[in-house]
Amino acid sequence: MMVRNIYVLAVGINNYKSSMIPPLRGCVNDVTALDEFLKRHLATNGEKLHIKKLIDEQATRQAIIDGFREHLCQARNNDVALFYFSAHGSQEYAGKEFWHLEPDHLNETLVCWDSRTDGIWDLADKELAKLIAEVSQNHPHFVVILDCCHSGGGTRNQNHVSLVEYTGIRTVNTELQERPFSSFIFSNEERNSLLSASNRFSLPRGEYILLAACRDNELAREHQYQQRGIFSYFLLDSIQRNSNLSYRDLLKRSNILVQSFYANQSPQILTTSTSYLDQPFLGGTITRRQTYFTVMYNGSNGWIIDVGAVHGILSPHGNQKTILAIFPIGLEDISQLTNAIAVAEIIKVFPQSSIINISGEREELNPELIYKAAITYLPLSSLKVYITGDTSGVSFAHQAVQTASFGENASLYICEVDNSQEADFHLKAINDEYQIIHASDNRQLIFPISGFTLESAFRTIYILEHIARWRNIASITSPANSLIPANAVKIEFYPQHVETFETQNYQLSLTYQITDGRLQPPAIQVKLINTSHIKLYCVLLNLTELFAIKVIPFTGGCTGIWLEPGQEIWVLEGEYIPISIPGNFQRRGVREYKDILKLILSTSEFDGNLLVQDKIENLNIRSASSNNVGEGDCLIQQMQKRAIAPYPDEPEQPQILDDWATNEILIVTTIPRHINLQIPDSQICNQSSQSPPTNDISTDSRKFKSSQLMVAISVVFILTLFGIGSWIIIQRGKQDKQKASEYLLYFDEPVSITKNKIY
Repeated sequence: MMVRNIYVLAVGINNYKSSMIPPLRGCVNDVTALDEFLKRHLATNGEKLHIKKLIDEQATRQAIIDGFREHLCQARNNDVALFYFSAHGSQEYAGKEFWHLEPDHLNETLVCWDSRTDGIWDLADKELAKLIAEVSQNHPHFVVILDCCHSGGGTRNQNHVSLVEYTGIRTVNTELQERPFSSFIFSNEERNSLLSASNRFSLPRGEYILLAACRDNELAREHQYQQRGIFSYFLLDSIQRNSNLSYRDLLKRSNILVQSFYANQSPQILTTSTSYLDQPFLGGTITRRQTYFTVMYNGSNGWIIDVGAVHGILSPHGNQKTILAIFPIGLEDISQLTNAIAVAEIIKVFPQSSIINISGEREELNPELIYKAAITYLPLSSLKVYITGDTSGVSFAHQAVQTASFGENASLYICEVDNSQEADFHLKAINDEYQIIHASDNRQLIFPISGFTLESAFRTIYILEHIARWRNIASITSPANSLIPANAVKIEFYPQHVETFETQNYQLSLTYQITDGRLQPPAIQVKLINTSHIKLYCVLLNLTELFAIKVIPFTGGCTGIWLEPGQEIWVLEGEYIPISIPGNFQRRGVREYKDILKLILSTSEFDGNLLVQDKIENLNIRSASSNNVGEGDCLIQQMQKRAIAPYPDEPEQPQILDDWATNEILIVTTIPRHINLQIPDSQICNQSSQSPPTNDISTDSRKFKSSQLMVAISVVFILTLFGIGSWIIIQRGKQDKQKASEYLLYFDEPVSITKNKIY
């Protein structure tokens, strides 16, 4: 068996060369604790540890750079590279070439031991991105842990410190001097290659997972009793208590513990691949992740769960409450309710989380641990389905609907109706196969599912539940009593080619063109601008015609971002985004494809990944005992009430706790009628990401030709979007008839911006 090597570069700086930089007390202790933990952990796993520690005066800017290039770069494909930094963080003014990446026009920096002396600069995040890219060339599992302030409001004080004392806050003042681009560690050749024609910087690419002590506008603090960084202390504590925690759960537990001490410090996780989130610390095999939410104890609110109004959780109304089953965090199989150790109900809903009441326990829950939770009852408006056909097939379908949740409870999303006129969809059991028919036009939606068995009936019901979730998310809109202005965040589009682009009201129309004999999809850049006076958290969703829901990332792969009043941010760091019709659709004569772009705004941070679901062709086959409450299953169906309450540490400054809003626009992509679709596959450009979906639902399509399928899906989707779009426009018209003018269109030259940013 191949021995895995763990290469660690650990930096801890308590005392700095510059007398103007305040000392710290816990950074060296952080490195010592990490060293001791790794030696104990790896001794039992048979892995080989190579740790290089840079303490105080050893941690010069050049030594850290050399540590990456000479030590971490030794890590290979099967190895792990870990960069750990416990010291001061700060900011510096960003040159114009970085402004599209930095809404506040400030680079984040790591303050090295000799920073700001003898003309030596901090280590900027752009330089860290390059070093990570160099290590990533050998494809190790790369982890970056930063226990320092990324920016923090306190760093923006322009006054020099006359007397430097210990503060317990890991930040120093912003570097006032504008830094020349030539001072970065890039070679002349790299500087030229990383700057686009429009003089915009393109970050080097590298694969990593980042655990950060706080947001880029917050302060990282030290534990007042342990003489440790509070983030490092609780992060290591979480790993030691359960070494099998995924990065996702590790960060969630650390976050709630840190915020129980300092409510204004919010640890963050960032990765270039969402699959890393489900790996254990320092990597390992990714097992198939059953969908669950996370239950944690919060000192001020008691037990909470990590979903709220923006995920669709409803405020309790009478006896209509969302019910949860709670499981141990280490339990792999949560599909059986008999494995639950507690039952809870949601009693209060915030935008990003909800307070729960434990209503029954088999064993007492430990406030120091986190738990998994699955929803067992959800008060939603259901998809109405009329089931008809052969007796045996109908019987299995009825049974599947009644046991779709945990194999023993009725579906949370489907309501059977006895009158076909009331139904949204018809489920027909004929000729030994199940057919899903859209009630409004009597068209078949997807390939038939073969065989009258309980398993095929469950697969059919799962497809209907998937569609129900998509429809509900597509139709959510702002609460009527939201204080967020209707035009709070403006969406701007920059087409790559003006002639392929037009807009009207809430619809953006894009057109293919022929370039050098090749069918070329249109491409756009998207920018968000906060025009309000409120700081807002933004998540951008793409709802596709194949009933998928995706989160579109911002800088560095972030799936959500804070925008201060007046700030702006490019989606995908300013890259042109091809808006294409899947190649298999084109080959079947489909000329029009629709997406919904939905922007969710909130005054509180939330996890947009909980809304994601796959396209309908990629649905996994599930058994009768599986739990079908997905991460995007909680859908907004009613308006939430606002709550204004004092912040615990600042009782005289009221804060809006649960305000949110949505914007949406329909994107219609077409291939003009005069263009011949009989084009070889090699001439269909930029379709690699839209490879033809495999048919996992049925192997028998003899009675339903593929061309009929694509037309059916398109017609059903168009009708669905027409109804949703009409409803949205009516609702929006009541709130603000002028809002359509906020989708401004600007035309610019193409730019190419890479996607990997460290902060």
